[in-house]
Amino acid sequence: MTAALPRVAVVDYGLANIRSVVNALSCFDADVTIAETGRELGDADLIVLPGVGSFDAGMEGLAARGHAEALEHRVREAGVPYLGICLGMHFLFSGSEEGVRPGLGWLDGSIVRFPAGEGHPKVPHVGWSAVEIAASSKLMAGLASPSDLYFVHGYHAPLARTADITTGICEYGLRFCAALEWENVAAVQFHPEKSQLAGMKLLETFVTRPR
Repeated sequence: MTAALPRVAVVDYGLANIRSVVNALSCFDADVTIAETGRELGDADLIVLPGVGSFDAGMEGLAARGHAEALEHRVREAGVPYLGICLGMHFLFSGSEEGVRPGLGWLDGSIVRFPAGEGHPKVPHVGWSAVEIAASSKLMAGLASPSDLYFVHGYHAPLARTADITTGICEYGLRFCAALEWENVAAVQFHPEKSQLAGMKLLETFVTRPR
């Protein structure tokens, strides 16, 4: 009997352009669907939350569509593997300097803005940067360290808040958390769907690795 394909739900909260992520995930043996409401996460084997835009608008979208409650149930309570991309990483924290709304609160602390002005790199951080990958990383086990990956962001997770779970570190004026993994939750600050072969390898690992 042929094994059923893993069901991958890509969270749509009404603001981010998720098509490139869906297209990338569809390259692998998986049943990829777009979840427009939290109810559609109910039968997912894997959940991917990509994000661009502002923190507050994103959290409002997650709440309005029932995703925030569904993510709490499916990811934190039921243990469904989760991959957050860019803003999907920021949502995990208590909040962000970008806005005033609370985040999901799975991680303590706040996302912070890169320092700007004389003596600091241009903000936002846009383009390819090297990521140091920890030997403990399961998500990026197929990548060389360092690997060049593609970033677009003006805010970041401080290493001081994530030291125990950080599996990828990047430097842009300062060293920051580029990837984290704990239990069934993983998140990356860079965009794997825009990171060519390295990014596709990461997505393949997330979709196909044994659970």
